[in-house]
Amino acid sequence: MKNRLLIEDDKNDILNQHEDIDHKLFNFLLRRIKIIERELGGNWEDTEPLKVKEYRFEGLPGYGFTGYMSKKDMERSIIIMLYENDVTDYIYDMNENDPERKKIIKTIRKFLNFILIDQK
Repeated sequence: MKNRLLIEDDKNDILNQHEDIDHKLFNFLLRRIKIIERELGGNWEDTEPLKVKEYRFEGLPGYGFTGYMSKKDMERSIIIMLYENDVTDYIYDMNENDPERKKIIKTIRKFLNFILIDQK
């Protein structure tokens, strides 16, 4: 099992590239994300074990996702986590054209793109 936390330089690079995101929310997510790589199965008849990446949020037990989920499901689970822990308002109650809602969604999508691209 291999654990990895994101490097501070990586965080600064992504924040400088995207001025239209919520930096506090982005940092909140980056500080808590923990990536765990697990191997399922064994070397049975020379087959490679299945490698699964789990994304968990430290300090927020029960919240996380795997790399096999769709991006929409990942996004939805992060939104629910943020709402249930009083980090943001429930964005589905907001008007779709609300600038705050757009900023939250854009921040979550940038975060997901950053952690998923970083892992390939």
